[in-house]
Amino acid sequence: MITVLGASGNTGGRVVRRLREAGVPVRAVGRDAARLADAVSHGADPTVGDIADPTFLTDAMQGAEAAYVLMPLDLAAPGYRTQQEQVGSAIAAALAAARVPRVVALSSLGADVARGTGFLETLHDQEQRLAALDARVTFVRPGLFFESFLPSLAPMQATGVHHDTIDPDVVLPMVATADVGDVAAVALLDPTPAGGVREVLGAEDVTIPDAVARLGAVLGTPLRYERAPDEVMRAVLVGAGLPADVAEEHLAMNAAFNRGAVGSLAGRTPATTTPTTIERWAATLVSTAGR
Repeated sequence: MITVLGASGNTGGRVVRRLREAGVPVRAVGRDAARLADAVSHGADPTVGDIADPTFLTDAMQGAEAAYVLMPLDLAAPGYRTQQEQVGSAIAAALAAARVPRVVALSSLGADVARGTGFLETLHDQEQRLAALDARVTFVRPGLFFESFLPSLAPMQATGVHHDTIDPDVVLPMVATADVGDVAAVALLDPTPAGGVREVLGAEDVTIPDAVARLGAVLGTPLRYERAPDEVMRAVLVGAGLPADVAEEHLAMNAAFNRGAVGSLAGRTPATTTPTTIERWAATLVSTAGR
C-alpha cells in the first residue's frame, strides 16, 4: 500500500490514478472528503484530515511501503513560512514515526539554493528534513508549472495582457503537473530506488512572452506579456487578496529567476524531458471548458 498526500490535487491525483492503474492499493489523503471523489472512483481508500497534524499523518502512513508527500500551498492564508514549517515538520515526523521505507517528495528546481528564492526556500528546508530520515527519498524537482498561469487566466483573456515580474528574456523549463505526477508514480512503483533528485523539465525551455503567446493561440485569444515593475505587481497581488507576505515570496522567487539563481543541475536530457507542450496542455483547458 502506498500513501499519497494531496490526493485531490494536480500531482497527487495523477499519482493516485497511475498507481491504481498499476494495481497498487492506495491510501488517498486529503482535507476534504468531497474532493477525494475522483481518487475513490479509481479505487483508492480515502483518508480525511489535517496534514499539519502529526498524529493524523502518522496514522495515514502506518503500514505504507512508500509515500508521496508534498506541502500544499494555501495562498489565501497569512503566515506562509509558519504554515509551511508546521506542515513540513508534521510530514517528516509522521514518516519517521511510521517508518516508511521509501518516500517520493514533490520539490522544485531551486530547492538546492538555501536562501534568496522566495517560495522555494521552504522546499529547500523540507528537503533537509526529509534527507535526515532513515528512508530512501527521491526528490522530484519540476520546473515552473503551466498551471501557474491559471489564477490569472481570466483577466489575461479579458485584457489580452499577462503581467508579472519575470524578465521577458529569461528562459525557464515549464512543465504540466500531469507529467510531474507520472514521474512521481514511476518512482513510487520502483521497489529499489536509489533515491536522490529527479528533475522534471517539461518538453522545452521557454520565455514567459513565448509561453503566453502560444497559450493564447490555442485559446483563441491573442495574448502578450508585459513585465510589470515590482512595486506595481506587489500592489496588484495584495489588491487581489493575497497576504502581503505571500506577495513578497512571489516577487522574491521571480527575482531569483531573473538573476539565474534557479535552474537545472542535471541539464536537459531524455530522462529529464517530459512530453506535454504548452499547446497540448492548453488544449486540455479548451476541452474541459467545452464539457
